[in-house]
Amino acid sequence: MAVANWDLTATGGAGTVWLKFISAVREPYMRYACLMHVLMLPLAILAAGCPVTQSQQTPVESLRIEEPVSGAGYYLYVPSFYSDQRDWPLVVTLHGTFGWDSSSAQIKEWKFLAEKHGLIVAAPDLKSVQGILPVVRSLWYQDLQADEKAILAVIDDVSRKYHIDPNAVLLTGFSAGGYPLYYVGLRNPQRFNMLIARGCNSDLELFKQIEFSDKVRKLPVAIFWGKDELAEIQRQSWQAFRYLREHGCRKASRKEVLGGHLRRPELTYSLWRSHLSEKHRM
Repeated sequence: MAVANWDLTATGGAGTVWLKFISAVREPYMRYACLMHVLMLPLAILAAGCPVTQSQQTPVESLRIEEPVSGAGYYLYVPSFYSDQRDWPLVVTLHGTFGWDSSSAQIKEWKFLAEKHGLIVAAPDLKSVQGILPVVRSLWYQDLQADEKAILAVIDDVSRKYHIDPNAVLLTGFSAGGYPLYYVGLRNPQRFNMLIARGCNSDLELFKQIEFSDKVRKLPVAIFWGKDELAEIQRQSWQAFRYLREHGCRKASRKEVLGGHLRRPELTYSLWRSHLSEKHRM
């Protein structure tokens, strides 16, 4: 950065030199400060995480379980009034990027609704959920495959222990949980009666690995995001919706809602409820 006219003999002496210095550095400094503000604001928002605002007042606590086949850890919430005299709907909820979300936060987000509406909720630990930093794609695909194995194993484990209705299984993801949501849900459409993406990341190369069978095309997929989401989340949500529709998924829907990058399990349940049989609508 060049500063001109450092002439101490100029009119005004040191005071004039100081004013010239301030004038010379002020504009580039302000440009730098504005640029850093723009760059750091999204990181500052993310660094605060995505707080769980839902009530934690439930009569029973969630359980921490290790699935014996895959070794995957997961949290489980079972309503206090569970009975093996009937089948129950199951929510499998996928967490976002490490450090900003977790399986623990997901079960906390869902347990009040689970108690209120009679849902069993499982929140597995995941490996592929990196929505911020670049990834080595070959390793990332390995993580997605590991997550697929873990998610299906968790469903099997819960189904062995509890009476789960196989026609009432929701797979939902938040934020970077969109990657395993699309990968696992679209590769295993027979295991779920609906997929719901909540402000989710997506990836076109991931979609290209999906075989779009009749079962996939008939699977309801709801995609929603906040009006004030980060631009990349909005773009990737539209990207997912457009790709699914272009490949014959006529039951794919999209919705923009008010607000930013929020969890919204209540909206998720309301979208799923219309796809549940009457016996499951509490």
